[in-house]
Amino acid sequence: MENTPFPSQQSINSRYVNHLVFLFGIVYFAQGIAQSGGLISLPLNYYLKEVMQLNELGATNYLTILTIPWIIKPVYGLVSDFISLFGYRRKSWLLVLNVLTCIGYLWLAEIADGDQLILALLLTAIGTAASDVIIDALMVENGRKFNMIVQFQAVQWFWFYVAQIVTSILGGWLAEMADPDTGLRTAAIITMVAPAIIAILSWLIVKEEKTVMDLASLKATVAGLRETFRSRLLWATILFLVLWNFSPGFGIPIYYLMTDTLNFSQSFIGHVGAISSAGSILGAWLYGKYISNRSIDFQLVFSILTSALSTFSYLGAITPTPYSGLLFIALSFFFGITSMTALLAILTLAARACPEKAEGFTFAVLMSIVNGCAQLSTMMGSWMLVNWFEGYLPPLIILSGAATLFCLFLLPNFKAKEMIVVSQRT
Repeated sequence: MENTPFPSQQSINSRYVNHLVFLFGIVYFAQGIAQSGGLISLPLNYYLKEVMQLNELGATNYLTILTIPWIIKPVYGLVSDFISLFGYRRKSWLLVLNVLTCIGYLWLAEIADGDQLILALLLTAIGTAASDVIIDALMVENGRKFNMIVQFQAVQWFWFYVAQIVTSILGGWLAEMADPDTGLRTAAIITMVAPAIIAILSWLIVKEEKTVMDLASLKATVAGLRETFRSRLLWATILFLVLWNFSPGFGIPIYYLMTDTLNFSQSFIGHVGAISSAGSILGAWLYGKYISNRSIDFQLVFSILTSALSTFSYLGAITPTPYSGLLFIALSFFFGITSMTALLAILTLAARACPEKAEGFTFAVLMSIVNGCAQLSTMMGSWMLVNWFEGYLPPLIILSGAATLFCLFLLPNFKAKEMIVVSQRT
């Protein structure tokens, strides 16, 4: 009788890496559905406009609280790094947080009161934001272990934007085919499936040894974080990220324009969003193929100029014409490309600015700044439209594009040699 050879460690690792690729792809697809900008987004905007009778500023202010869970992302990272739950640092937290998200969407499907609605949305935002941090921690840990960070990230972003395509089309269909209340409830019930899938798969696939609570290391890490913020390059990066993301946003005003002025159907608006996500997928490919190997200065200049150009281009599409639909399709596709190349350049800048031995926490801090300033940008844009420009959109678009171009003046703060040194360390 022949002896069956034991599988080699390499083959075991290969199978586990394949399982992780599957997990990260499914998780980011599910997160693309479950986040407030996913399937729920268009039915929610339509509900706020038609049922709650909120204008652009009112809708923006109503949703502002949902940014808080994304701003405090470093807290989730520290808790997951040093405080185990049921003996595990990752998989137990993922299970609990995604169950919490499921509860939030189930609650959302059962209520009609405005105060309870925002509380249910806040619950889902906490669950998805914290889950996102822990999944990224798993990606970094295993990516370094198996030298697969680039491959893992490629899988994550690809499936995230595939999900955005699906949710844009389905969300637009739900908003158009049902009344606002039914559309929102149906979207909430469908979305509830996504975090449930994350909870089950992460528990079954992730291999993790049991650990004990490490409060001593947590205290030592917190005490040493002051050294992290003594880097001049880090502060220059923070200033750049603040100004880049603080240009007045016009996302919600554009939605109101498409609905009220251009008379686009909710289904068509959903398809426009899907086309923008398809552009983002192409932008990610273009960045990896042609831009990622260029200097960080080139990447930032390219991102600033193309982003400003795509912003100014909306000036030619906001006046109703027989070709308004085609113009928005083309602009959304172009905007998807430029926004993704800019995002990846910003992520590269943030990663290279992280000091040695504080990469994870510092990167989470920088991403929190991005999330917070992006929401403040949205609030500021809606406030300016209502209070300064009396609903007239062109000045807001011009101001937004000009603010993006202003970032060019910050580029001398990034010394090429210093960026290379930091990059080599990380």
